[in-house]
Amino acid sequence: MTGVKILIIDLETAPKQAYVWRFFKENIGARQVIEHGYIMTFAYKWLGDKETQYFYSLDEDDSTLCEELSRVLSEADIVVAHNAERFDLPMARARMVVNGLPPPSPVKVVDTLRVAKREFLFPSNSLEYLATVLGCEEKDSHKDFPGFELWRECIAGNPKAWEEMRKYNIQDVEVLEEVYLKLRPYMRQHPNVAVHLEKEEPACPKCSSTHLQWRGYAYTNVGKYRRFQCQGCGGWGRTRFTEYPREKRQSLVTNAV
Repeated sequence: MTGVKILIIDLETAPKQAYVWRFFKENIGARQVIEHGYIMTFAYKWLGDKETQYFYSLDEDDSTLCEELSRVLSEADIVVAHNAERFDLPMARARMVVNGLPPPSPVKVVDTLRVAKREFLFPSNSLEYLATVLGCEEKDSHKDFPGFELWRECIAGNPKAWEEMRKYNIQDVEVLEEVYLKLRPYMRQHPNVAVHLEKEEPACPKCSSTHLQWRGYAYTNVGKYRRFQCQGCGGWGRTRFTEYPREKRQSLVTNAV
């Protein structure tokens, strides 16, 4: 996509460790904590690129990893992640401030988990389920180290577990890209990528394609707008300015009080 950099990203974190007396409904005090957790790995790719990048931290010192993560986030115009707003980005910011790093540059966010919940009614909104039902590349589980075993063996320094974590993290990013592209035409609040183009002709705000098919009009309480369907991604949009002349706009009234 010309003119805009869309980052597809996924983080994997180490579990917290603490002394506890119970396994259920336990309130853990600050002095009970042994290990506060850290970012173990992150993988990313730029939308449309073939190569996926991967970075990891073998221990709790994730400062170098966070420096790279901050650099990548600062290059992006839009960040796409599954559960971005409640996990990936807050976790990234938490580890950056712990490591004494300045914040990365502000960025627009597309959270595919929030999109799935807001725009659809899937039985499950997990990335694995969405990939399956949408016909994307299947998201394999970590077969040799199932469940929590993968994280435990990585913390223990098992090279085979780290290799499986690398494959798992990279696969998540590649699957996420497919899911994002499937959902994108339905996203009503997608950041307007067309503003990054220097062309004067109309372009799709979701994918920046200029191949638009004008189809009727969209109406608001005070305006009439030309409506189109993008022939690139399939999404719908409309013009910014009303078709009504100034006299018509002045004569309109609304039911607002």
